[in-house]
Amino acid sequence: MESCRLCPRECGANRHGQEGFCAATSQLEVSSHHPHLGEESHLVGRGGSGTIFFTNCSLRCVFCINWEISQGGKGQARSIEDLAEMMLDLQRRGCHNINVVTPTHYSPHILLAVDIAAGQGLRLPVVYNTCGWERPEILRLLDGVVDIYLPDFKYADGAMAAKYSSGAEDYPEVAKVALLEMHRQVGVARPAADGLMYRGLMIRHLVMPNGVGGTQRVIEWIGEHLPKDTYVNIMSQYTPTYKAFQFPKISRRITREEYAEALRWAEEAGLTSVLRQGRDRL
Repeated sequence: MESCRLCPRECGANRHGQEGFCAATSQLEVSSHHPHLGEESHLVGRGGSGTIFFTNCSLRCVFCINWEISQGGKGQARSIEDLAEMMLDLQRRGCHNINVVTPTHYSPHILLAVDIAAGQGLRLPVVYNTCGWERPEILRLLDGVVDIYLPDFKYADGAMAAKYSSGAEDYPEVAKVALLEMHRQVGVARPAADGLMYRGLMIRHLVMPNGVGGTQRVIEWIGEHLPKDTYVNIMSQYTPTYKAFQFPKISRRITREEYAEALRWAEEAGLTSVLRQGRDRL
């Protein structure tokens, strides 16, 4: 971490005492850990998804619903041993997986904690819950450790990414390469007989007002470059928050028509494993 290049910004900060663009130093910070019942049903099951929310974020979206954590610094300093114990605690509480949320800037800490926890009996699948903006070089270091990739595919247009995610103009191209690497590692996500996911790629796309996310192009790319049964959660819950009201195009919720249009594009693209808002089954 003396010259940090964990995320695509490659800011080069010496995080031993200095903050990177993500606002994190080498000191691990965690906001919370608990069973989460609000994730996809294939991760939640009866016992919940064992989520660990990490403080800070490299993408820094102006509409982030968890901005207090991602950009407001909400969290506490914890050790790698503490993180390992959180994972074991979630397993004891009956969670079905370990779901690391916004993990990129702490990926070294997570790898070390998983190693410690596995040595003490951790057997749950690891879910890498990310904004989708990942360096393939870092993802390759996770090969064989991460069981389920849960990335966003936020934007098809670099100009939109730059405007709403702190200058991340290369988001679309970086995310595409990252998704292909994730798929190479874990393949298509398919529910097991108990309805839970244990391995695979689960893509999220948040439909945004006024076509800001480029939903049609996102869906078409998935249909052209990944298997047709790739798991895609088309999400309708966009809610303007944080700084979103400073940007007229994203200062409202989406309409029923905008969401119905997104579902139609998924059908036209031939996608067969689409999770619709309000539906528990694919």
